[in-house]
Amino acid sequence: MGAFKPYEERTIPGIFKNRAEELHGKIFMKIRDGKNWKDYSYDDVNEQVDALASYFIKKGIKPKDRIAIYSNNRPEWGITDIATLAIGAADVTIYPTNSGPEAGYILNDSGAKICVCSGKFQVDNLLGEKKNLKGLKEIIVMDDLVYKDKMVVTFNEALKAGRKSLNQKEMDKRLRGISLDETATLIYTSGTTGNPKGVMLTHNNLVINVEQFLEHHPFPKENFEPLCVSLLPLSHSLERTIGYNSFIKVGGTIAYTKGAETLVPDLQDIRPNACVYVPRVLEKLYEGIQAKLRDAPGSKKALFNIAIRAGKKAVPYITANRALPFPLSVRYRLADKVIFSKLRAALGLDRMIVMGIGGAPLAYGIWEFFQAMGIEVHLGYGLTETTPVTHLNTFRHIKPIKLGTCGPAFPRTECKIADDGEVLIRGPQVMKGYYNRPADTKEVLTKDGWFHTGDIGEIDEDGYLRITDRKKDIIITAGGKNVAPQVIEGMFVAHPFIEQMAVIGDQMKYLVSLIVPSFPELTKWAKSKGITETDPKKLIGNADVLKKYDEIVAELNKPLGRVEQIKSFALLDRPFTQESGELTPTLKVKRKVVLKNYQNLIDAMYKE
Repeated sequence: MGAFKPYEERTIPGIFKNRAEELHGKIFMKIRDGKNWKDYSYDDVNEQVDALASYFIKKGIKPKDRIAIYSNNRPEWGITDIATLAIGAADVTIYPTNSGPEAGYILNDSGAKICVCSGKFQVDNLLGEKKNLKGLKEIIVMDDLVYKDKMVVTFNEALKAGRKSLNQKEMDKRLRGISLDETATLIYTSGTTGNPKGVMLTHNNLVINVEQFLEHHPFPKENFEPLCVSLLPLSHSLERTIGYNSFIKVGGTIAYTKGAETLVPDLQDIRPNACVYVPRVLEKLYEGIQAKLRDAPGSKKALFNIAIRAGKKAVPYITANRALPFPLSVRYRLADKVIFSKLRAALGLDRMIVMGIGGAPLAYGIWEFFQAMGIEVHLGYGLTETTPVTHLNTFRHIKPIKLGTCGPAFPRTECKIADDGEVLIRGPQVMKGYYNRPADTKEVLTKDGWFHTGDIGEIDEDGYLRITDRKKDIIITAGGKNVAPQVIEGMFVAHPFIEQMAVIGDQMKYLVSLIVPSFPELTKWAKSKGITETDPKKLIGNADVLKKYDEIVAELNKPLGRVEQIKSFALLDRPFTQESGELTPTLKVKRKVVLKNYQNLIDAMYKE
C-alpha cells in the first residue's frame, strides 16, 4: 500500500483512520466478558472496519445506500458505523429495544439494504416482519447464532468473507471522495406523537458538533487519557456525539457496560474520567446512596450529614470558581478527605473530571448533591435535529456553572427566543432535514436556517439557556394558566419514595398525577411499620401507605404555586416501560399513551 496518507479530518471514519495510524495498539474499546474485559485496540478495530467495509462493497452497497444498525452498545456497533460511513453509505440507527413492527417501519422508511443486529431478540423480530420488509436483503448478527434462514449471516462470517475480498483501493477512493453535505446517518426520533421521523445528519454535522464540544469543553491537555463507561444507547445522538465520536477525535478509550444493572461494578472496574448520561442515571445513583445511608449506623449518618452540609454551602463558590471562605474551606477539605473521597471511590467515580447530563431536566437537589461530593455535573441541551448538542455548562475555570441552566451556546451557534417562548437554534450542527418529509422539514426549519425546537425557554443576561418545558407538553388549565409538568415531575422523582411520575391537567381545573412508587424503598418502610404485604397491587392500597404518600405530596407541594400543586394522585403498581409503549427509548414519557392507558384512574381523580 505504501506510506500512509492522512485523511482530512472532515469525516468520522477519516478521523478514526488517522487515530488508528497514530495509536496502533492503544485500547479503543472494551466490553465486559464475564468477570474480565475484552479489549479491542485501534489496530483491531481498524482491521475489522476494513474487512466489513470490503464485505459491504462485495454485497453491492454503493455510496448513499443505507445500512441499519439494530444493536445494543458493543464494539461491533462502532465497527459497523465506521465501515458504513467509510464507503460513502449512511447508517440507520435502531434502538435495540424496538419491537419488530417499529424496526420494520424504520427499515422500510429508510430503504436500508442490510441490517446489522446484536442478537436473537433483534433477528427474531426482523424475521417475524420478513414478509413486510420491502428492501432488506440481508441480516448480519453479531452473536454467533445459527439460523436456517439464508438471509441471516454472522458478523464473523461477514468479516471472513471481507478479508478474502479486501479492496483497499476502492475503500480509500470512496472515503476521500465523500461529500461533507451528504447524509451520514439517519436517526429516527422517538415518536412521542406519531411515527418516528428520520433525521438526516451530514458528515459535516457530525464532525462540527464534535469540534464545537471540544472547543467549548476542552479536555485537559496534560496527564489525561479520555476514558468513559458508555451506557446510553449509541442510537441516541447524545451518546454518539459525546461518548463516541468525540472519543474517536481525541483518541480515547470507551468501555461498554451491559446495562444499568452492571453500571456501578463497571464504574468501579474502569474508573472513568469523563461520561455522559441522562438524569435518570444520576437519580438511580443518588437513590442507591440514600438507601445505604438510611441503613447506616447513626454515627455514620451524622458524620455524612455534617459533610454534606459543608459541601452544599461550598457549591455556590465552587461552581462560580470562587475561593471558599477560610472556615468553610477547612470544613469542606475535611469533609472531602473523610467522606466524599471514599464515596467517590466506592462508586468508581474517584477519577471523574466531568459528567455531562442531557435529555431531560435534572432535579436541583440531585445536582447539588453530586456537586457537593466533588463531581462536576454539567447540564446541557440539544435535540437529535441539532446533532445534538447546542448548549452546555463547561468547566468552572472557563465559565461559571449556573444552576438550572443548560449553559451558554456552543461556538458558531445562535440561539433566540420566539415571541411565544419557543427556543430557536441556528448553526452548522442543525440537520439537513427529515428524510422524505419535506412538509415536516419546512414546518421546523425556516428559510434562513432557524430550527424550531419545540421547547420553551429563556436566556439570561450572560447567554445561559434555561429550558422550562416542551411546547407540546405545556398544560393549560381550565383557568388559562400555563404549567410546565416536567419541572414538577423533576422535583417529585428526586424523592426516594417516587420512581416515576406523570402530571396531568390539560383543560382541567387542577393538576393530578400518576405516581409509581420506588417499591424497594416503600417495601423497606412498610416492613419497619409492621406492614408485611409485598405484592405491589396490595401494597399501594394499604391505608398507611396512602397516608404516607399524602404526606409526601403535601410536603413536595409546599414550594409550588397554587396552580402547580398536585391536588390528587393515584399510585401505580408497575412502572412506565418501553414495552407498554409508555416510554420512548430515551426514557421520556409518552403522555398520550399514559393518558389512554390510565384514563379510568384519571377520571376517578377528577370525580373525587
